[in-house]
Amino acid sequence: MKIVVEIIGYMAIAVGFFAATKKKMEHFRLWHLISSAFYVVYGFFLESGPLIISGIIFCVIHVYHLNKSKKNKNNKTQVL
Repeated sequence: MKIVVEIIGYMAIAVGFFAATKKKMEHFRLWHLISSAFYVVYGFFLESGPLIISGIIFCVIHVYHLNKSKKNKNNKTQVL
């Protein structure tokens, strides 16, 4: 079981690094959202409050901004 937990942690790191390579903000937010979700799961396995709390906060922030960005794109296409 310990190896599975470590793999989840390494996946969180890898996806976070991958997110940092994205030029478009929407792509960065999507990939960092995935990374944060991995950190939340990893935090639960480690019973680490700071990992869980920070991961959830990042998830909420990214979902908010992704929804806001999507609404802005929909409004622009309706005007055209």
